Amino acid sequence: MNFYPGPSKIYPSVKSFMSEAFDSGILEKNHRSDSFMEMLKETIDLFKTKMAIPSDYEVYFTSSATECWEIVAQSVLSGNVQFAYNGAFGKKWFKYTVTNPNPNIDKIVETINGIRGSRFFLDQELSEIQIAENYDCFCAVQSETSNGSYINNENLRKLPSHFLKCFDVTSSLGGYAIDFSAGDVFLASVQKCLGLPSGMGVMVVSPKAIEAAIKLNERNHYNSFLFIRENFQKFQTHYTPNILNIFLLNRILKEVENIEVVSSKLKARADDFIKHIESLEGINPLIKNILTQSPNVIAIEAEEKIITMIKSKAKQNEILLGNGYGEWKNNTFRVANFPAIPNKDYHQLKAFLSDTLSNAI
Repeated sequence: MNFYPGPSKIYPSVKSFMSEAFDSGILEKNHRSDSFMEMLKETIDLFKTKMAIPSDYEVYFTSSATECWEIVAQSVLSGNVQFAYNGAFGKKWFKYTVTNPNPNIDKIVETINGIRGSRFFLDQELSEIQIAENYDCFCAVQSETSNGSYINNENLRKLPSHFLKCFDVTSSLGGYAIDFSAGDVFLASVQKCLGLPSGMGVMVVSPKAIEAAIKLNERNHYNSFLFIRENFQKFQTHYTPNILNIFLLNRILKEVENIEVVSSKLKARADDFIKHIESLEGINPLIKNILTQSPNVIAIEAEEKIITMIKSKAKQNEILLGNGYGEWKNNTFRVANFPAIPNKDYHQLKAFLSDTLSNAI
């Protein structure tokens, strides 16, 4: 049973889809061939339909979500930029952008503990922090894998409309019904809620983001945004793509339910699991505010000796839990709530935690 929050559980049907890809010959096709372009177009159309992405938004595939950080930093952001973060991945994105300066960026601020220059709290909603409304761009991790916090759609919608808004949705894309109209750049990768092998990133961009990139006209890098877009407009890529993962995504999208249905089911399962954690002695959810608790990644805190014991027992029972990450490395473990994980695995995990803790106390 695999509850690791990425790479995580892969849809079982991927095995047969990989064989189908091999037999179809698509893996040997040129990425400017008719067969590849037809598959890419169909995959993007399916993706936009199943994920409820506005029709005028565009979708691109890259090598990873972290590559998308670089694309955004060098080709999209300009003027004054505000970063808000409360975890390790948001901090990494911010630090990367600062240390790889874009001459079009005049100033960058981060937000901590509700004021510029520091981090906001785990249980603090984005709407409660100080937003630099005279700034031009806003960046945040919408689903923070390191601690299980997230920014819900209601808070995304409260951001000033004039901002160019960029969100890392790596741990929620495919598992949460994101309101894409509330932002301009959404970046992710496929090894989490999309239930695929690692090795491909996804970018969803609004007309506003495209306009910003065209205005900057940054073409100094191999993965400059405009090079990517110009090729995807022809349903081609400027690089040799991960054809296998595009094929697998295509087949999975034909199999999964629309995101509204998936999101509702995962939210109900997360609520049930968190309620169970709260009923046990010795462990607690790290996130206390239900409005900031991600439905897709759940971090559980306890004394270090209890965390060590649970992980050891889990390994003996062939249960893969996510390690704590960053500043929560020693006092938490993490549980993925991704669509590819079946309900029966959660029933067994709940029973395992109950038995393990009752025998330990």
